[in-house]
Amino acid sequence: MRKPKVLILTTNYGNGHLQVARALEEHFLRNNRANVAVRDIYQETNPRIHEWTKKLYLKSYTKSGRQLYRLFYYGSQGITKRKPLKIFSYGYSKLMKIIKEEQPDAIINTFPSLAVQHFLMKTNRVIPTYNTVTDYCLHQSWIHPAIDKYYVATQQLKSQLIAHNINQKNIVVTGIPVQSQYNRSFCRQLLERKYQLELDRKTILIVAGAYGVSKEIKHICEGLQNDKALQILIVCGKNNQLYEELQLRFLQETHVRVFGYVNQMAELFELADCVITKPGGIILSEAVVKNVPIVLMGATPGQERENAEFFQSSRAAISYETWEQLVEETHKLIHNEAKLSEMKEALTRLLQPQAAESIVHDVLQTYYWHHSQSMVKG
Repeated sequence: MRKPKVLILTTNYGNGHLQVARALEEHFLRNNRANVAVRDIYQETNPRIHEWTKKLYLKSYTKSGRQLYRLFYYGSQGITKRKPLKIFSYGYSKLMKIIKEEQPDAIINTFPSLAVQHFLMKTNRVIPTYNTVTDYCLHQSWIHPAIDKYYVATQQLKSQLIAHNINQKNIVVTGIPVQSQYNRSFCRQLLERKYQLELDRKTILIVAGAYGVSKEIKHICEGLQNDKALQILIVCGKNNQLYEELQLRFLQETHVRVFGYVNQMAELFELADCVITKPGGIILSEAVVKNVPIVLMGATPGQERENAEFFQSSRAAISYETWEQLVEETHKLIHNEAKLSEMKEALTRLLQPQAAESIVHDVLQTYYWHHSQSMVKG
């Protein structure tokens, strides 16, 4: 029986959707279980428009851009509940070419592309299509009758989909996929030597995001670095300006390490007693898998705010709008073993182990079942 061809459609707004796509690809390719193509439909449709919209997305992290993004996010919720507008099938023509090139047996969306749904409805093609929801909240754009199955992070999301008349048989609580490095076991002592850390200090991991957009990072680092009982690992992502600025600022501080874009984030999570981050769905999922208590920086209205509210209500994270308050409360948290243990227990309750493997197994099982049924009928 031939291996299936899986088409994973994604985009690189914020990098999280792409990370989920790569995590799924990694697990499909393990033991050579499927042929996989990962395609960015928006980048391929019009690279210039894609770059422009990416810049607009990054502006959502600025003070003025936050409210504009809030209007877009919640406004599009209302629009997609009604009859889809033509603009929401953007990428349809390019998608037809991609499907013709790849000839997929299954399609997985790690970004809510209405072009896929438009294609399936318009052409009546029967290609099993799956949505991997990449946040801990639900946007209306993920929901469509052409979708065969939904993979979600929590039971709460499953209940929300059921409330939108999605058959519960078509919803699987898998968690959000992360790369396999997060499921590895590490020797902490070897990592401490690798990163030249001290055994008797608490370690705080600060993640600015893939694009390093948080303006408060420098102030947070300065506020925390005065505590000599701490050591700080700062990940600046792709923001070279922030990286160079922090490298220069903390050059003489042996208890502060500054990194640019990091491929082995799981190692830094292994060392961390807590992580300070924006509430993106993927970074939160990585913290859940590594069982690292979370301190959240001011969230952008939309999916980040809703992610933050979910983790706060679950007692797995604390969140602060100002960097001054965040620094003060992080100092208290990092020396409060009872609170750290309580947060770790909450993270354990949120854990859905091996999310990527669960999704891959389900997609392949469905493919082979349908293939065997067609052989019997033939």
